[in-house]
Amino acid sequence: MSSRLRVGVIGAGSIATIAQLPSLAGRDDVDLAALVSRRNDPSSLVSRWGFGAAYRTVEQMLESERLDAVFVLTPRSEHVVGVETTLSAGVDVFCEKPLATVANDAVRLADLAESADRILMVGFNRRFAPTYQAGHDAFGESGAVFCAAQKNRNGSEYRATFENSIHMVDLLRWYCGGEPTEVSASAAGEDLWQEDGVSALVRFDTGHTGVLVAARNAGGWEESLDAYGGGVSVHVEAPDRIQVTRDGQTISREMRAEAFGWATATATFGFRGAVDHFLDRVRDRAQPLTSGREAAHTQLLLDRILLAAGLPTEEQPGRSWTSHAQG
Repeated sequence: MSSRLRVGVIGAGSIATIAQLPSLAGRDDVDLAALVSRRNDPSSLVSRWGFGAAYRTVEQMLESERLDAVFVLTPRSEHVVGVETTLSAGVDVFCEKPLATVANDAVRLADLAESADRILMVGFNRRFAPTYQAGHDAFGESGAVFCAAQKNRNGSEYRATFENSIHMVDLLRWYCGGEPTEVSASAAGEDLWQEDGVSALVRFDTGHTGVLVAARNAGGWEESLDAYGGGVSVHVEAPDRIQVTRDGQTISREMRAEAFGWATATATFGFRGAVDHFLDRVRDRAQPLTSGREAAHTQLLLDRILLAAGLPTEEQPGRSWTSHAQG
């Protein structure tokens, strides 16, 4: 592998322009070699980010370019095709979350990456956010005995728990450790695909307990996490505030904008850290923190929560899906 990584990008919608593309463009060891875009004229994207070429399909890009890694940043309905095609071509993949629209496909893609000896990472960026990392580190290897994660806002969304609250499900797995043994859940709202929210209680095989609250009938946006264990209390107010209490003493930290060059969302929510982590794994061939296998386990737990709450685990038949990942 050369000193510079040749990277391809599939999809360049709003989330990519906010999160991954600025992080990639800021690296001095990355060449943005190719873009796959559905736009009839992607020239503005090519010139803005400095792509070497643009293609209409993933197959065309892979046939024409020698790439070290590919970022799949399309709507979730297109993740499986993009990831599977790229892995089968022998190229490492970063995929925006969720890895697939159904858990069985996520497991299959994790199997494919392992059998092909390729790096597959999924963008559960909260694990790379400085506040969540500091909270996790406060418990060490023992993990949090109790963890409550909340992601609330106003306005129902199509499959809101699957699309959005999956971040908090992943944090519960990370903080509590182990795999789920018992799951109970309930949902609010009459529309199964447009639910008003979900609450869940998860018991892990470590003996630890996780609580999820995901309300879509709240007064405003909020994301927080509270965790306890081993004489330690952690309170995170995402994305930039954390309190750690130990032996009756509380240390508070706030991640100020100037510390991140004013790119607050990219850095404080962990998008930049996730990109850097993936590229490091491409170089050293170690497994990512949010590998395809880890992502599949998170999605399997989410399925158990959805089923316990009486919600569907698959897309609604005939439902068209739009996303901020369009591009």
